[in-house]
Amino acid sequence: MFKQGAFPSQYIRKMIEEGQILGSQEDAIQPASMDLTISDEVYRMKGVFLPRTGEKISDILKDGTLYKYNIENPLECGAIYLVRVNEKFKLNQDIYAYANNKSSSGRLNLQVRLIGDGVSQFDNIPCGYTGDLWLILSPKSFSVKLYPGDRLNQIRFFNANTNLAPMHYHILNQQIGILRDKNGKSIDTNIPRAFESDIPMSIDLDQDIVGYKCTPSAGKILDFRKFDHNPKDFFEPIYRPSDHGLVLKNNEFYILSTIEYLRIPTEYAVEMVAYDTSKGEFRSHYAGFFDPGWGYGENGEGMGTPAVLEVLTQDNEFYLRHGQPICRMVFTTLSEKADLAYGSSIAGSHYHNQRGPRLGKHFKVEYE
Repeated sequence: MFKQGAFPSQYIRKMIEEGQILGSQEDAIQPASMDLTISDEVYRMKGVFLPRTGEKISDILKDGTLYKYNIENPLECGAIYLVRVNEKFKLNQDIYAYANNKSSSGRLNLQVRLIGDGVSQFDNIPCGYTGDLWLILSPKSFSVKLYPGDRLNQIRFFNANTNLAPMHYHILNQQIGILRDKNGKSIDTNIPRAFESDIPMSIDLDQDIVGYKCTPSAGKILDFRKFDHNPKDFFEPIYRPSDHGLVLKNNEFYILSTIEYLRIPTEYAVEMVAYDTSKGEFRSHYAGFFDPGWGYGENGEGMGTPAVLEVLTQDNEFYLRHGQPICRMVFTTLSEKADLAYGSSIAGSHYHNQRGPRLGKHFKVEYE
């Protein structure tokens, strides 16, 4: 019997043992999420789609597919693909799930959306779901060479909504300081007011390099299994603007970071709100899951880690200024303390030491 909340690593391990999750391995388990892996079954699609209620994905292939695609070829920039996931679910009736890009795919502007049979929402798996899982993939900035077994997204399981109420943010911040500045000093100005249920974080445009940008190019190809790409072939740095402002342009992809440093105790998990129209006409991230231990460590030794943002404008060009709110963080209580922590040697975390904007793990060096 699982306690209520978002599931920690040990619960996910138990789900695999019980046969609720089929085809997964121990090394796919993260502190409060699980990596999904792609198969070699790929289709080039006419467009993005969602199944109707009761409709199987396999039934849509006849009319929605342009042709079956050979995964040995790179996924072309701007094209849309359907890829079957290796894992299958047979969830208990009280368990549901949400999915999100992994940072490694999000920082490449590789759009990844999970869909399931009869589910008319992206990245949502309802209570008691049984069946196959699929990903809709679309490289937005450059072509990407993938391989069977690659991990592009992650999924988080729940049996109840245990998002923190505003008063609990205040208590938690007083106890451990969930937001810090770059010097480790606790920040309390961002803690929610009575009618809010999340934490705003703001953009940092006062660094030597404030971010990176990428303009779409079909001629560029990134190999997902190589980690020594030259960043200059894909991104260009954005140096500190003299007016502390940055114009986000249509079709350009930006990697930026927050002023605030976030700390997540191992009893909690966090999700960044994907698109808040009150903050601007842009999407602030692909990879929205932050695991227990982020910026905190296993026992509170961490002094916080900034959030890195994968930003795309939606319609109009947007003038972003230093200190402007850019995203919101929602804290969720875990069913019980996770037996893995982000940044630990066991969890194998890649970004726990990041400071400021950082390119993904596929690039050998940062800009000086």
